[in-house]
Amino acid sequence: MDTAVIKDLPLFAGLDEAQLRSVVAVLRARRVASGVTVFAEGERSSSLYILTAGAVGTSKRMGLAAQGPDEPSRQKTLVHLSAPQFFGEMGLLSELARSATITAEGDCEILELTRADFERLVAGDALLGYRLLRNIAVVLAERLRRTDLDVLKLTTALSLALGNR
Repeated sequence: MDTAVIKDLPLFAGLDEAQLRSVVAVLRARRVASGVTVFAEGERSSSLYILTAGAVGTSKRMGLAAQGPDEPSRQKTLVHLSAPQFFGEMGLLSELARSATITAEGDCEILELTRADFERLVAGDALLGYRLLRNIAVVLAERLRRTDLDVLKLTTALSLALGNR
C-alpha cells in the first residue's frame, strides 16, 4: 500500500515519509458492502478506521422514551462521513464501549489501525505517537466545539418551545 492513501488526512499531519510507511505497514485493508455495520454502539473495540472510499453513516439509539416496551430501539443518523475521513478514534484510546453505530452507505473501503499496532508504533517512535495523538486531540476538540454549538441550539429551541425566554 502506498503512503499517498493516508498522507493528506489530518490524522497524519506532520508525519514524515518514513513514519507514514511505518503506519501503512500495519494498516489492514477491508471492503465493506453497503448496509453493513462497521461497528455498533455499545460494542467494545480497539481500532481506529480510515475511510478511503465511499461513505458511512453515524447513528445512535434513541432513548427509551422514543420506543414502546415491545419495540426494538430506533436509530437516529447524526452524521454522514465521506472519504477520506477517519472514525473510531476513541476505540484506539480507551476501553470504553462504542458511542455510536457506523454503517456503510454504499460500498466502502476502509483501513483499520488496531490499538496493539498503534502501541507498537508508538513504542518504536515516540515522535510519531505524539503527532498522532496531537492530531486526534485537534479533531476531537473540533468535534466537541461543534457538539457544544448543537447543544446550545437544542437547548435554546427547547427553551423557546417551553416558553422560557
